[in-house]
Amino acid sequence: MAGINVPIGPAIVEYGEGADMTKFEFTKGGIVFSYTTSKQDVTIDQYGDTIVKSIMKGRTAQAVVPFALHDIEKISKVTPNSEFTIDGTDPSKKKLVVKSEAGYDMRANAKKLVIKPTDPDATPNDWITIPLAGASSDGELTYNSDNERVQNITFIAYQNEDGLFVMGDETAEA
Repeated sequence: MAGINVPIGPAIVEYGEGADMTKFEFTKGGIVFSYTTSKQDVTIDQYGDTIVKSIMKGRTAQAVVPFALHDIEKISKVTPNSEFTIDGTDPSKKKLVVKSEAGYDMRANAKKLVIKPTDPDATPNDWITIPLAGASSDGELTYNSDNERVQNITFIAYQNEDGLFVMGDETAEA
């Protein structure tokens, strides 16, 4: 009997492409990719509440990345409606100003996202790609001696011509 392939272990996330890519390599709590399908169940009077068919209404997907480093430059790449500044005189001084104006288009800054398991035997068949992912960071920074300060980054998948998401090697063709 052949072995049963049930992979475990951490992953990294690449957000963007080329020189614009930001890597999230250190996480605490595990990267979680999830997707859900919404449907409309159809019933008819003659069968009461019995479902006679279901129609798919849509699908959503997201990845939540608990980023464990205090790196405000990386956080700025996934914090919409914010401004990152490196001091012109002293480059060790950095700041991220986060704004809260309503109406900000979250899709406007969406980029490609790839989740890559760090298992040395992992291949592109193990990757998850969101061709168009919009980012938003949510922080809960606990200042005590027992907990790491983690920024939860949520990447929402937006539908585009390449689909909602791809499981496996995105370069595979029929």
